[in-house]
Amino acid sequence: MTTSVVELTTGQIVSGGARLAAGFMQLILLALGIVAASTLVGIPAVELGPAQQPLGAIAPWVAVGVFGITIGIHQNAAPYALPWITALLYVAYSVQVLTEPLVGAVISAFLAALAITPVAAYIARHGGPAAIVPFLPAFWLLVPGALGLVGVTTLLDAGTGSLNTILATLSTMVAVALGILAGSIVPGRRVTALPIF
Repeated sequence: MTTSVVELTTGQIVSGGARLAAGFMQLILLALGIVAASTLVGIPAVELGPAQQPLGAIAPWVAVGVFGITIGIHQNAAPYALPWITALLYVAYSVQVLTEPLVGAVISAFLAALAITPVAAYIARHGGPAAIVPFLPAFWLLVPGALGLVGVTTLLDAGTGSLNTILATLSTMVAVALGILAGSIVPGRRVTALPIF
C-alpha cells in the first residue's frame, strides 16, 4: 500500500489506484480471517503490552542484522550485496530510533525514507549492487503493514482505539512515500539510479 502511495504521488494513477485497492482488500481479508478464526476457536482478547526482550536493548539491533542477512539469502542476493543490504537497514533503523523521541513516529519514518533513498543510490554508484537491492529491504522495514493489520482487525472485532491505529498507519504510509520522493532529489539533480515504483 505504501508503494501505491508513492505511485499516486508521482502521477501513476492507474497502477497506484489498483495497488491501493488490492492492498486494502488484502488487509481486510486478512483481518476478517483473524477475527473469524479467533471467534471460531474462542481465543480471548489479549491486551498487547511491551514485548519481553531477553537480549535487552540490543535485541532490535540484532533483529535488523538478522533480517538483512536472511532477506538477502531469501531473495538470492549476491553475497557481496549482503553487507550493503544490512548497512542500509541500519541506516533506516538508526534514523528512526534517533529521531522518533524528537519528532514522533510518523516524521521519523519520513526522515528514514528521506535518508535511505540517496544512500541506496550512492551505494550503487560506488561499487555496490543496484540501488533497488539494498533499498527494498530498508523500504520493507519502514512500511507499517503490521500496524495496519492490527488496526483493521481491532476495528472488525469492535475494539476501541482502532481508528487511531488506522490513521497512524495511513500517516506513516504517506510519510514514507514523501520521504522517498524527497530523497530521490539530491541538490540540483534527480537520483536516477533508484527507480520510483
